[in-house]
Amino acid sequence: MSIRHLCVVTETYFPEVNGVANSLRRLISHLNPELYRVTIVRPAPKQSVSQPENEVWVRGIRIPQYPDLQLGMPSRESLRQHWRLDPPDLVYVATEGLLGASAVSLARQAGLPVVSAFHTNFHRYSGYYGLGVLRRLIMAWMRRFHNRTGVTFVPSRSMIEELSSAGIDRVEWLPHGVDCQRFHPDHRSTELRQRWGIEEHEQVALCVGRVAAEKNLTVALEAVQQLRHDGHAVRAVVVGDGPMRPELSRLYPDVIFTGVKTGKALSACFASADLFLMPSQTETFGLVTLEAMASGLPVVAYDQAAAREFVRSGVDGELANDDSAGAFTEALRRALQADLILMGLDSRAQAEQLSWEMVARQFERRIESLLLSAHNRHGVVQPLQTSS
Repeated sequence: MSIRHLCVVTETYFPEVNGVANSLRRLISHLNPELYRVTIVRPAPKQSVSQPENEVWVRGIRIPQYPDLQLGMPSRESLRQHWRLDPPDLVYVATEGLLGASAVSLARQAGLPVVSAFHTNFHRYSGYYGLGVLRRLIMAWMRRFHNRTGVTFVPSRSMIEELSSAGIDRVEWLPHGVDCQRFHPDHRSTELRQRWGIEEHEQVALCVGRVAAEKNLTVALEAVQQLRHDGHAVRAVVVGDGPMRPELSRLYPDVIFTGVKTGKALSACFASADLFLMPSQTETFGLVTLEAMASGLPVVAYDQAAAREFVRSGVDGELANDDSAGAFTEALRRALQADLILMGLDSRAQAEQLSWEMVARQFERRIESLLLSAHNRHGVVQPLQTSS
């Protein structure tokens, strides 16, 4: 079989630090290089980095409330030129912005198979920024966007029912994996805990991610504060940055805010904690949940996204009984009363079954099925026209 050219269109990618960029990079890096060649179309990164040979950079603008991310601008001509010089066999649109819409439209015009992914609950985010009135408009955009693609991949099985009930067709589960070498209990650092100011008898409750309203961090920090008040020796450590960090630092002076960590430093942060808190209710998956489990941490979370898929309440963590802040606090209380070391061992064992190699093979099988269907329908794709 000849090598397939897969063109990935995305608003975010390495070196940007977020769940979509991280999971997409992992998936691409684990595709079989003897079968697949990948090019990436994305907004030019704001960081000073060299442009890789397999990337095409287009214009982007900053997103309000997300200054470290960009929204790709409509780029039909850039895409047309790229695809005319290097025609793809299949287009994978990983984000639903204007850049992605351009890619879907042009791929359909050219008869190219095109698939999409649903990674971010923008319709849920709107409520956290006083934009709840836009929720229906955002969902209408998502519905039209995804229904123009052959398949929409979602990272958790619960999302299939949610999106299908919202009128999005052909939704399929493609889970995320986790790097169990990079995230490992062996990276635990006594020196790091000392730098954090953790006493020997204290337990570290870790949060990792953007310090922003939609991440619901206040629920986790309030829960830790309540448990401290009740006599539990627990301290919260927050890894990440964002618009709410100054306010939360002021409101919770006992919390340790480390800022953004990557690479080995991030691995050490995970492994040096004692349990992981995931208070967000806007995640489509929440890759940090698996990274925590691979690091040997029990997880306290709501019964959603990755936690619903993989956390067994009372075994490798605790799930809140409902969506309230009080239920999250009680889940943390149950976890602190349990054997965290034993729970952590079960967490690690669960994560070891979730490799990126397994996810990549599933993705490849689905691509081949779609390519075969496209060939049987059309025989060949249509040439890219020179006019708009």
